[in-house]
Amino acid sequence: MRLRQLLRPTALALALAGGSTVAFTSTAAAPTPGVAVPTKSISNWATCDGSTDDNQNVARAFAAAKNGAFTLIVDCPVFIHVGMDVTRSIFIDNGTTVQFTAAGKFTVDNVLLPAFVIANSYNITLTDWNVEYDASLPVNWDVGGYYKNGTWVSLAGYAQPAAVFNSTLTSWLSAHRKISFDQSAGNAGSQWAGPTNSSAVFFLSGDTSNVTVTGMRIYAPANAGGDRFVPMAFSMTQNYKGKQTVTADTADTAQFSAVPHNLTFTDIDLDGVYMGWQGNVQSATFQTIRSHRYGDLQDANGENVGGINKWFAPPHLIYLNYNVTGDPGLYSTNIHISDVIDYGVRVGTARDKPTDPKMSGYALSLKLGCISCTVDNYQSARPDGFLDVLASSDLKISNVVASYNSSFINNLYPGWRFPTSPYKDITFENIVLIDTAAATIQAPIGSAGQQSNQGLVFDNVQVGMNKWSGPNTPVPYISGTDNDIAISYMTNVNLKTQAFEFRETLKVNLQAIPNKVKSGSTTEFTWSSQEMSACAASGAWSGSMGPWGTRTVTLTTPGIYDFALGCDNTADATQTTVRVTVTP
Repeated sequence: MRLRQLLRPTALALALAGGSTVAFTSTAAAPTPGVAVPTKSISNWATCDGSTDDNQNVARAFAAAKNGAFTLIVDCPVFIHVGMDVTRSIFIDNGTTVQFTAAGKFTVDNVLLPAFVIANSYNITLTDWNVEYDASLPVNWDVGGYYKNGTWVSLAGYAQPAAVFNSTLTSWLSAHRKISFDQSAGNAGSQWAGPTNSSAVFFLSGDTSNVTVTGMRIYAPANAGGDRFVPMAFSMTQNYKGKQTVTADTADTAQFSAVPHNLTFTDIDLDGVYMGWQGNVQSATFQTIRSHRYGDLQDANGENVGGINKWFAPPHLIYLNYNVTGDPGLYSTNIHISDVIDYGVRVGTARDKPTDPKMSGYALSLKLGCISCTVDNYQSARPDGFLDVLASSDLKISNVVASYNSSFINNLYPGWRFPTSPYKDITFENIVLIDTAAATIQAPIGSAGQQSNQGLVFDNVQVGMNKWSGPNTPVPYISGTDNDIAISYMTNVNLKTQAFEFRETLKVNLQAIPNKVKSGSTTEFTWSSQEMSACAASGAWSGSMGPWGTRTVTLTTPGIYDFALGCDNTADATQTTVRVTVTP
């Protein structure tokens, strides 16, 4: 094992701007040559006023579009009320294609239940979705019951709507996927995913495959506090395969169960989200991901972080894992993550404090355990931290620039940890990790002291701190065989300035959707900023703006217009511009 550690008072010569952003173009699968793909507008079913509850109308439209009957076009604002009613989650069946236009929008309000469910379903394409979450997850999981068809049902127990949703899913799998749940040997039903996952906007379960999600925006309102964020964007959980009999004794193996597989997520934009993706997947691509505001479950006062007794799982942008003691046929495998920017706009406080009787974790950007996987071109400015490496083999993480603030997480955790083994044949290449705290007490990279470790490679890993104030050394202890460790440490430098350089290109993000419209039409501007206190519009629009938000603008005169947005704080200012073309 080769260990190189450099602790020297020198300028931080890190290539903070070296991880260039790659632009990707995604297209849906091409239609069969010579066969026209029919389309139908959601307006054939929904009222399209954005305020009337269109839940059942949307469910009917989705049911009509299944099996490739037509491409459903969402071209108007639609409100889908779910709340805590266990009968109102919308199931997306085989062969469903749903595409949004610039005027299309879904507003959802699911609480402890998913808005959309994809269970043992395949060949689903969701394109350019615009989804606003307008609800609030309770900090106390004990809500006392649930709604069923609009009627309140009192019930004692744990996260009642989420628990009862499992029965709803059991019934659907029985009716639509020919699973017979035999109760003769005890209770048999759908595999329980827990309340955190059941709170997702999209709940993917079991033998789900060939799902493509491109160009999707999921967000909380611009004025929403940390108590009104999206609980989870996408949940992916194990469940039983179709066409079988399941008993209480059915083994938890790949013979009877499956995890979602062959999934593609490209060009996804999240803003105001606790958890982005969580679960267990195989053969999945996550590409061109942008995350803006994030946080942890909290009340309206920013307290009770993580919920009462911290019932909500510590959130992350991407959290993929598997049961290390289970069947290898159900492990997360062949996952590829690339071109991710986690802007790290934190709302709320860290959940754990030194006085807490029980530590539960923190909201770092990436938490990953998998087999034969890659992460490439990943940037994060989350103050909570960058990475948890779970049990993995044949994993490569490369071209990363990440900063965090150990004082924000109360000096309790490293910014990069190894909490679960085994680890085998894992490579970390071209990674910059910087702690922007005035003094670092916890080592930025945690130790991996398991003797079973094999083939851990740290190649061109650079760690920066303003000052090392912890005990002993910040260098991690990496045990095992065939390891090759090369980590450079820089201290006694003004990392605040250097980290700010990294975020320079991330300060202001402004989008116009669409950026080409006809005269008299509208376009929606969405923006976010990093470490800015105020923004102002100029050019083709004007007015004071918050550090993030949305605004719809009607464009009446043909021409080419530049919309500029400038933001500043006490130390610096920057401006960005988007161009919109208005045609006659």
